Amino acid sequence: MTVALSATQVFGLLFAAAMLSSLITLLVMHLAFKYKVGPEIERKVDRRLSEGAARLEENLRQRIVEAVFGKSDIIRERARDIAKTGISLLAGRRQARGDYDDEGDF
Repeated sequence: MTVALSATQVFGLLFAAAMLSSLITLLVMHLAFKYKVGPEIERKVDRRLSEGAARLEENLRQRIVEAVFGKSDIIRERARDIAKTGISLLAGRRQARGDYDDEGDF
């Protein structure tokens, strides 16, 4: 018994085989990501966040200690800058050209 397939039937079988192969590939990739890759990425992100939080906390603690116990000149400079800005805003005028700092602020 011979089976004669038309060109349309051959194309349909070929298309069905390609779709089945694609679905199996998608299923395998989904399972791999869900159980292997996804949790690994989540662990890395959690680790980086906790390391960043620890660094941020240490930097903040260090700045507070510096501000309270010995870097009063920094506090004075910032207070003077704030006062200059406030006075110029209240007076309704801009700062003189020489008062700009080196950072290019306007």
